[in-house]
Parts: sequence; C-alpha cells; structure tokens
Amino acid sequence: MKWLSSIFGKDEIPSTVAFDGLDAWLEQVSNSLFRSLSATADKLYREIEDVRDRLKQDTTPLQDAEPVENMPANLTKLGLINRDKMVKQLNMLTEKISVPTQTDYKTVLAFYKLTSANIESTLGKSSKSVYYVRSLFPDAVKVVVADLKRLKTVLNLLITPIREKEHHIMKLEEVPGIVQTIKDLKSGIEKEKANVRDQEEDCFVFKSKIETEGVRLRQLEEDAEWIRLKELETELALLEADLNVLESDVRKLFAPIKKPLNLLKKQDESGRHTLTTEERKAVSSILSSPIQALDGDIKDSLIAIKKIIDSDTAILKDRKRDSTLKWLDHLLNADLATVKGKRELFQSRIKETKGKLADMTILENKEAIEQAIASAKGQLPRLEEGIDRSKRRIVTQEEELIAKKQLLLDALEEIAGKKIDVEFDFK
Repeated sequence: MKWLSSIFGKDEIPSTVAFDGLDAWLEQVSNSLFRSLSATADKLYREIEDVRDRLKQDTTPLQDAEPVENMPANLTKLGLINRDKMVKQLNMLTEKISVPTQTDYKTVLAFYKLTSANIESTLGKSSKSVYYVRSLFPDAVKVVVADLKRLKTVLNLLITPIREKEHHIMKLEEVPGIVQTIKDLKSGIEKEKANVRDQEEDCFVFKSKIETEGVRLRQLEEDAEWIRLKELETELALLEADLNVLESDVRKLFAPIKKPLNLLKKQDESGRHTLTTEERKAVSSILSSPIQALDGDIKDSLIAIKKIIDSDTAILKDRKRDSTLKWLDHLLNADLATVKGKRELFQSRIKETKGKLADMTILENKEAIEQAIASAKGQLPRLEEGIDRSKRRIVTQEEELIAKKQLLLDALEEIAGKKIDVEFDFK
C-alpha cells in the first residue's frame, strides 16, 4: 500500500481531489511513479532503432552470401529456398517496428506488446528456415540471430521498470473504469428521477381531471334538465313494462288455439286438408305472432279458422274440436280492437318519450364526462406502476453507486498509500 513512499513523499500526493479532477490526479501519480522511465525509454528507443536498422542491413549479406562448399545438393536446394523466406520475414519484421516518440508507461507497454508479438511470430515462422539456412550460411545467420537476441534483450530492459509495478499499473488503470461506472450510475439515477417527476406530474393532471369532471358530473345531476331526464327514463321504463305485460297477455290469450292451428298447418302441408291462400295466411299470421296479427284483420282470420274447423269434423277430435271452437268464440267476443288500440297507444307514447330523450343534450354531456373520468382513471395504474418501477431502480442504482464510490476510495488509497477524500460534486 505504501509503494509510492520510495518515489515521493505522501505529502506530495493531494489528499483531497474533486471527482472531475481524478484524471489529472492519476496523471500526476503516474508521472511520479515512472519519472525515471522517460530517460531510460529514450535511450532504449534509440538502441532498438539501431538494432532494427542493423537487421535491415543483415539481409543484404545473407542474400548475397555463397553457400558452404561440398554440401549435399538437396540440402543446398532447401537452404537456398529457406534463405529467401527468412529474408522476406526479416524485412517484414523491420517494417513493423515503428518506434514511438512518447515515453509514458502506456505507450511503452503497448509498443513492447506489439513488437514482442511480431518477433515471436517471425521466429516461429523462421524456426525451420534457420536450421537449413545456417547449414549453408553460418556466418550471416549468426549475425542475424545475434541482432534478434539483442532486440529481445533491449525490449526486456525497456519493460522491466513497468513489470516491477504491474500491480500498481493495474490499480491505476482500474480507476477510470470505476469512474465511468459512477458517472453512468449517476446519469441513470438522474434519468429515473426525471422519469418519476414527469410521471408524477401526469398523475397529478389526471387526478385533477378526475376531481374536476366529478364536480361537473355532480352539478349536472343536480340540474333541472337532469331531473327531467330521469323522469322521462322512468316514464319510458313504465311504458315498456306495460307494453310487455299487454303483449304477454295477448300471447296467453291465443295460446289455447296454438296446437290446433299447428295441426291444421301440418294437415295443409301434407295434403290431408287444403287451405285457401287467405286461410293459410290467417293461420300462419296467428302462429307466427298473435301480437303482429292484431295489426291485420284478426277478426276475419278467426272467423275463417272457425269455419274450417266447424265444417270438417276430421280435423280435430270431438273434445279438442269443441274446446277450440269455444275458445275461438271467446276470442271473437273479446274486445281485440281495444287491445290493439292500447298497444298502439303504448307504442306511440314510447316513441314520443324516446324522441324527447334523444333531444336532450345533457345525456351526451354526462356520457362525455363519464368517459373522461374513466379514461383518466384507466391511465393512473399504468403511471403509478411506472413510478414504482423507477423508484425501485433508483434504490438499486443508489446502493450500487455507494458501493462503487467505496471501491474507488479503496483503489485510490491503495495507489496513494494513504486515505484520499474525493469530492463527489457531480455536474
């Protein structure tokens, strides 16, 4: 934890740093940590350039060298082929070695990794070539190998100061990631809080609308026109109930002749008894709807049906025939015209009442207000659920933010070897 003590005193490291000033603080610590790296790197850079240039020059004597005498023909052939490959690979390697001008540890580390990888790749591809080429051109290959070894040695010297502080570098490079996570969390929290504010404002608007429309609805229901509307609705309900009772009574009145008429209809359809067109129409009309039959000449229809049954004893059995004829007489003596008139009166009054109701705009106003209230109430659960979700996310993110702040403080303390206070004054 106190690894910087040997580089500079603790007092040189600011004990307090603004969150937005951490980049500058880290750069200051980094410069202090690697203050001797710059001079060392400059010197080693120059030597690497020299070795690279020698390697470029090494390819010419290798390419021009004469093979050792008295070598087997097949070995000579392989050696010459592999020499060309080796020269090509060395040229590619030297072209890839681009020595940087900056000497900070990040640049040095990146240069080392790239150059080392290129050397290893070249040596891997040249391993077999070196065996054959060395057999034919031992002196030229010896120079090339010596320069490659020197290049690796200088690279190792270049990276040594950094390797000694790998753990500290890891901590230095860990901080920017923590800082960015803190910024992202803070941004996410602010976004969720803005979300909550917006949704709470929407909730307030809808609740206000529900209250306002509720007042309008209550005022509407106290209005004289509303009272008149309810009176008309009650009147309509009573008229429709009276009409239903009347029509039910009519159906009951004609119920006793329903079966005989069905039998008569079947006999007509089977050909056992043939009805005239008018008779058939009278039977069908009453069977279909006695209520609708009242609108026609119901009395003539009943007389025609009675005449059919009375004239043909085969249509119904005696007992059924007598009861049917008796009920037909009852129907003929009944005041069906009065029943018809009552029905028409009920229908007329129902139509008139519905017309009055249709002309009243207060009902449309009430429906519009109720729809507005229902719509506003329908929006509230969605908004309230959204607010709850956002608040839960805020709690989670704030807990994570606290943990990340502590992680940052721990990392800075390990870097500085002392407690560092960070002013988290987010902008």
